[in-house]
Amino acid sequence: MLVNIHTHYKSADSIEIVNYSDIFDFPSYYSFGIHPWDSETNGLKISEIENKAHDKFMLAIGEIGLDKVKGPAFEIQKSCFINQVLIAEKINRPVIIHCVKAWNEIAAIKKQLQPKQTWIFHGFSKAAILESVLQEGLMISIGAGIMNNTKLQEALLRIPTDRLFLETDDSHITILEVYKKVSTLKNLSLSELEQIIENNFKRIFRI
Repeated sequence: MLVNIHTHYKSADSIEIVNYSDIFDFPSYYSFGIHPWDSETNGLKISEIENKAHDKFMLAIGEIGLDKVKGPAFEIQKSCFINQVLIAEKINRPVIIHCVKAWNEIAAIKKQLQPKQTWIFHGFSKAAILESVLQEGLMISIGAGIMNNTKLQEALLRIPTDRLFLETDDSHITILEVYKKVSTLKNLSLSELEQIIENNFKRIFRI
């Protein structure tokens, strides 16, 4: 079974967690949260997150996080992010993290809040911060960047398999292509990698 931990395009090729705003039909596993780019304008949605706690298809809060390149004022983003982390703790949902040039701030918030729910660094591509991300206990989700990013390919070898997820995000690459590339780089058979990611998925999301 292929597992796509974060996508904006629903398909029939795998078990997927689809970003809520891109879901057009149900049932489907999905994540729900306020993206940092929208943290200034989506005040209503933050109350809706907790209301979805009863929905068995809502598997994660996300993508949420911090972005120093795009979005409203950074303090607004931080407030919105912290509020959603607290909700994740209350309703027992993992968190899918969006992080652009803000890892130090996200790590500091994690140390401050000491969350019990799992955080997943989605679309991970910055090899230079890998050890710090692992030290903070995050799961790491690899996407289309693994196809051509040689530094990320080297970093992949240092990611323990029990901390690994795979995704397509908003790219049009298939999740099977990501699996094939990662299995080659990790020197695993495709079936071995499928089982590893499936086990991680069931452990984190209690499916």
